[in-house]
Amino acid sequence: MESDFELIRGVRQRDPGAFEIFVRRYQHRIYFTALRMLGDRDEALDAAQEVFLKLWRFAPRLRPDVHLERWAYRVAVNACIDRLRSLRRVDTVNDSDNLILLSRVDKGSTPAEHAQQAEELNELKRAMNDLTEKQRAVFVLRHFQNLKLQEIAEVMSMPLGTVKATLHQTLNKLRVLLEGTVIQNDSLRQAGPAGER
Repeated sequence: MESDFELIRGVRQRDPGAFEIFVRRYQHRIYFTALRMLGDRDEALDAAQEVFLKLWRFAPRLRPDVHLERWAYRVAVNACIDRLRSLRRVDTVNDSDNLILLSRVDKGSTPAEHAQQAEELNELKRAMNDLTEKQRAVFVLRHFQNLKLQEIAEVMSMPLGTVKATLHQTLNKLRVLLEGTVIQNDSLRQAGPAGER
């Protein structure tokens, strides 16, 4: 497998082999980030395709010291925010076609536990529809992609303090939106304050 330095050099030169390695390495992360932000499989597929087209187009402008993963997330988040703004719609949750659940439901759970976890995540998805684009992006990057706050600041081109404040406001908003649901009592409590982890 190529080192990051070699991969960046190949991507910058638009080497098809290097770009294929880059796509294979990041396609799932980009797709699931788009899915979590957009809440719709078809929109997420379109967004992911758009992201890689943009990455290909702007590859020659890459700095040699760029962090590929953060660069990919930055382009993905911006593409999703643009899509959310243009769609201006609230997605309805389709329980039978909700791929957001696949990455968060515990694989070792019993069928009853799986059903409860799936319902909790459906509640979370409904609540996420009420977040602003920036809140949704910060929440997804932190709690689904497990980026550190400093990494989110770099991806979002925001000061660290703004990321912390946005995450704190987002968690408070979700707690209010989920008040009285099962997820509010368990999962968001575990999310805790917006301190660095």
